[in-house]
Amino acid sequence: MPRRELRYPQQVVEWLEDWGRRLSKPASLILIGSGALLWHAAERGITTPLPENSMDVDPITDDEELARLAYDAMIGSEFELEHGWHVNLMPKAVLSELPTGWETRASKKTYCNLTVTVPSPQDLIAPKLRRGEPRDLKHADWARSVGLISE
Repeated sequence: MPRRELRYPQQVVEWLEDWGRRLSKPASLILIGSGALLWHAAERGITTPLPENSMDVDPITDDEELARLAYDAMIGSEFELEHGWHVNLMPKAVLSELPTGWETRASKKTYCNLTVTVPSPQDLIAPKLRRGEPRDLKHADWARSVGLISE
């Protein structure tokens, strides 16, 4: 059973900083899902934890070295044993779930050799609201309560 211990914004930042240091050359990823919401919270200095923990972060990348790191951090990995959550490498096709033009509203930040693109909170919430799963709705409510989204 996957563990669900991803709840604090700083956990995502620490993961990205670590991987940025470990990469031998520049690489990039797109971060989606609740991990991306936590990233936005960290960028704004918000420390409020998610109301229902997440079990993973969802990166998308074409970079082989980065993909290897992700595969080594899957469910049941040493990474999950150490951190309490895992990395779920996503296919680029999932980006079609985001609202049109999301790229123009996305944020970017570089951590050593890792450049991260993160869709806006509003764009990240859209697929969660469409799915309407209880955890997704709680994460949307959390995003509203901490000021990441306004509606």
